[in-house]
Formats: sequence, structure tokens, C-alpha cells
Amino acid sequence: MDILLSPFQQLPNEILGLIFESACTDNLLQQYPWPTVRKWCGEPPTKLSLPVIAYLPALAISAVCTRWRFLALASPRIWSQIRVEIAPRGEVMSTTQSGFRSTLQLYLDRSADSPLLIGLQTPGALDADKSDLSALPLLLDHTSRWQTFSYTGDFDLGSCEGFCHHPSFPILEALNLRGCEALIQRADFDCFEHAPKLCAFSTDYLKSHSPWTQLTTLDVRALDMDVLQQCRSLTVLKIQRIWPTSELSNMTLVNLETFTLFGFGDECDLEDMFSRITLPSLGELIIYPEDSPYTNDLIWPLNAFIAFILRSSCTLTTLSLSGVRILDLDFIATLHLLPSLTKLSFDDDFGRVTNPITSLFLSSLTLHDTAFERGSIVPNLCSLSIQVEGTSFDDTAFIEMVLSRWLPDPSYAATIGVASMMSMVLRFRKREVDEDVYRPLYELDKVGMRWGREVHEEAKLRPLCNLERMGMRVVITGQEYHGH
Repeated sequence: MDILLSPFQQLPNEILGLIFESACTDNLLQQYPWPTVRKWCGEPPTKLSLPVIAYLPALAISAVCTRWRFLALASPRIWSQIRVEIAPRGEVMSTTQSGFRSTLQLYLDRSADSPLLIGLQTPGALDADKSDLSALPLLLDHTSRWQTFSYTGDFDLGSCEGFCHHPSFPILEALNLRGCEALIQRADFDCFEHAPKLCAFSTDYLKSHSPWTQLTTLDVRALDMDVLQQCRSLTVLKIQRIWPTSELSNMTLVNLETFTLFGFGDECDLEDMFSRITLPSLGELIIYPEDSPYTNDLIWPLNAFIAFILRSSCTLTTLSLSGVRILDLDFIATLHLLPSLTKLSFDDDFGRVTNPITSLFLSSLTLHDTAFERGSIVPNLCSLSIQVEGTSFDDTAFIEMVLSRWLPDPSYAATIGVASMMSMVLRFRKREVDEDVYRPLYELDKVGMRWGREVHEEAKLRPLCNLERMGMRVVITGQEYHGH
């Protein structure tokens, strides 16, 4: 009776259906039992610590009660998001392994005509002569419904009977191909040449010359510049390196709006990149190092960046630098080039690079009484995020800068031509926050400023401020928050 009278049971079917869809975004089907020959198979990608059905939410929901089963069977979308993990080398087919295939087939059947979101992972190269490959043809029978496909592993997709004929993927929009111990092969790319709606692609090294003119999003570690030339419709690009070719020394991507560079090794790499590309529509630039102990420091090439901005004539609104070695004077000079900037973030990458957030830098961001007469740096800045070790930091200059940029009167802000800052995040990794020093910022709460000091327990936050008030968001964390 308690279950029948519970508020949850009184929810209409439409609401329950939406809840079920939110709960069934990841249905994991892992080959079972996982082969025991670790020399060839290793550990499964996902270590299961709960009963298998806990990783199959759609199946679990359908087993709760008659009503839920009815709703689950009438909701093909909850069966359409599937993640499959297959061992690289199998053993003799067992009844249990047959059950793995049957469960996958059950999901495919119950997903009806819904678009499929498929993830496939193998820790190594699949052995095509073994029975564990039998799960792949089940998926290939439904290529007309693939909307997204993500593969991680070293199996040669092009050698599979279903892939080698280059099937049609009429609704495929997003493709992710990543190798484990080897790069994805060109033949693997070519398997997806008949995907007219493909717009987002993520891989290791793009070297296929298939037509990629429809791509709008590309995430790749490296590619040849002549291949990039084919991607003229890109609006989002994330890349580690572009290899120049003798035929093409520079590139213009007129539609690119977001550009992310990661893992560069030295100043020459960044300088070479900025020298070779022109991005007239660029609005967001993100640079950070690869998470590797062998990655060299990233050195900011000021002159190359100046030339890039002047050549591109873009309206940059977001700049994020992490692990980039830049002097305070160079940082100031860079910001002078970006009057349209609204979001700025800097991270010293756990002290890996010298902190440019000096007293001089903070002073350059501070609005003075005569700011409107001589012009202010980054006048449209609304969001600032700083993450540093913090052992040497000018608290007074920082507080003065924050106070000067809090402009609650829109008419005054319009008069001086400066936008009010709405979000400020400051994180120290190796020092505590002296709340007495930062007390002036607490006072701003009385006039409508949002103040928050992130700590481990939300309850500790409430006595400090009223987060419901409208105004600027200021977050300051110290050594305690980072667990040092």
C-alpha cells in the first residue's frame, strides 16, 4: 500500500518517461565472462563492482513493476544508448557469452526505429577469427540508425565484412575513433565516407582524404594542413599539431569560432601555429599543455600573436591560458589587443610556470577614476578566473581590482564604457585564504554582490553570504579546498 500511495507512483506517464530517459543514457554491455588470458586481454575497460543489471538501467527499469515495464517497452529511446566492451581475444563460445549477444540484440530490438548512440571499446586488437567478434555484426545490421558512434581500440575496422563495403550512415552526426596502442588507420576513416550528415569528428591523426567539407567540429591530435584545407566549414577545432606541407604554408578558416590548442612543446610550436593560420571569426581561444611529464613549457609568442590578431581581425571574447609561460608585461600587451574580451582565465598548471598575475598586472586591470578618459584594458571583461599556487600574491591589489570592476549602476558603466564584472574565481593551491584581508569583498554582499568561498561542505558556505542575491559571483578557495 505504501508503494501504491507514494507520490512517485502518482506521476503521469509522460513525466516518468522523461525521468527514464535521463536515467538511461549509459547502458553498458560488457562481454562476460571476460577472457582470463590477461597476456592478450588485460583488464576490462570498466571494472564492474555491482550486479550486471545495475549497469543496464533500461533493463532494470523494465523489471520493476508492470507499469514501469509497459512504459519501458513503449519508450524505445531508453534502449538506444549502448556502450559495448569486447575482449580482444576470446575463448570458446559459452552459453554465458551467448547471453551477452542476446542482451545486445534485445536492446537493438527494443530501440525500434530510434537513432542509436553507440560506444564500442576493445582493450586491444580484436582477433577476427574468434567468436567474440560476433557482437559487431549485430551493430552493423543497424548502421542506418547510427546517430553517434565512438570506437576505442586497435581492431582494423576496414577488415570487418560489414565495414569493408563502406555502408551508408544516413543519420550519423558524430564520430569518435581512437586507438589504444596504435593510431587509427586511414582505412578505418574511409569506412565512413558515406555519412552525409557527419558534422563532428574526433580522432588521433586525420590523414584520410575523404571529403570532410560538412564537418563543423573536429577534435584531433594532428593532421596535415592540406587535409585541414578540406574542412572549410569548421566552427570548432581542437588540435595538438598541424603538419605543414610544401604546397600549403598558411590556412584561413573563415567560419572557425572556437580554437583549442593543447600539448605543444615550446615557443616555436605556438609561434609556428599562429603564423600559419588566419581565423577571422574566432571568438574563443583555449591553450593548455598535454597531461604528460614529458611535455615542455608552453611559451607565449607575443609578436606572433599580435600578427595573428591583426591579420585575422577577429572579435575574441574568450581567452583561456593554462600552463603557458607568459610575462606580466606580455600578458598586459596581449589584453590590450582584445577590447572585446568578456571571459579570461589563467592557470599556472600547479606552479609549472611563473605566475604573471603580479601587482603590475592586477593594477592594469584596475579601473581608476580617469579610466574613461584614457581608456581601460579589456573594458568588456565580465568573468575572470585565476588559479595559482598563491605563495606570492598581492591580495590588496586583487581586492582593489575587484572593487573597481563592480559597477552595479548600468548608467555609470555605460558612461565610462566599461562592463561590470559578474564572476570572479580565485583559487590558491598552496596557501590559505585570510578572511580578514578579504573582508572588503564581504561588504559588497550588502549591496547585492554574490560572494562564495568554496569549501568541502556547502553548510559552511551559508553563514558567509546570501547566495540568492543578484550581482557578482566571487569564489575564493585556498589550500584547504585543494586538499594540501
